[in-house]
Amino acid sequence: MTGFLKFLRPQALLRVALMVMLVSAAVLASHPAGAAEETLSPAEVEAIQSVVRDYIREHPEIVGDALKKLVEKQRAEEAERRRLNIRALGKQLNHDPDSPVGGNEEGDVTLVEFFDYNCPYCKAVAPNLMKLIEEDKNLRFVFKEFPILGPVSTFAARAALASRKQGKYVDFHFALMTLRGRLSEAVVMRVAKQVGLDTDQLRSDMASPDIDSILKRNGRLAKGLEITGTPAFVIGVELIPGQIEISRLKALIEKARKG
Repeated sequence: MTGFLKFLRPQALLRVALMVMLVSAAVLASHPAGAAEETLSPAEVEAIQSVVRDYIREHPEIVGDALKKLVEKQRAEEAERRRLNIRALGKQLNHDPDSPVGGNEEGDVTLVEFFDYNCPYCKAVAPNLMKLIEEDKNLRFVFKEFPILGPVSTFAARAALASRKQGKYVDFHFALMTLRGRLSEAVVMRVAKQVGLDTDQLRSDMASPDIDSILKRNGRLAKGLEITGTPAFVIGVELIPGQIEISRLKALIEKARKG
């Protein structure tokens, strides 16, 4: 066999090596150990390994190509897994009665955002989201409080959810999102007062165990969707992590609208 190998071109050598290894693997899987050992001699195994090593040294680009294909395959599998998760968790994602809704509550397309009030990327995209909700009269926007950046983020999320009792959630949300810099508890309450909230009632409503339940549910949902950062958007069966250009978001909305 070794005499035959030296007459083959490198590409053919590699193909032969791969074929032999595959055949050997099949033999090992279907024969007793003693029988499998007789399929290739140590010299033949060494010859094949040498061919593969030499070919990779002479053509290192095949390693890069293989890694690229592996990464593409892993990304495709990850995207498909996320789509399956979104379908499985669709009711909690899109129709949780405790999740605030903006835009058209009867809209033909639902866009969901997971966010944190201290997230700079959430703040950067917020003005465009406000404009999008105003312009697209058939867009249903679901707000998912996902405070992951510390105690003040949790305080702000609790305050926002409590503001629903006074019918001020959307105004309060975007007032917090468009405020520059990191929040503090004092700043959150100052903004609450500026948008017309009764802050004494707000503090009382913030203590409701219902808010604890909502935040825990959102956390479990994010985990189920493999969301680990903010912002994260879900539309249809697509999950888009991180800050997104408004043009791309509009394109995804139109795609979902067309089915």
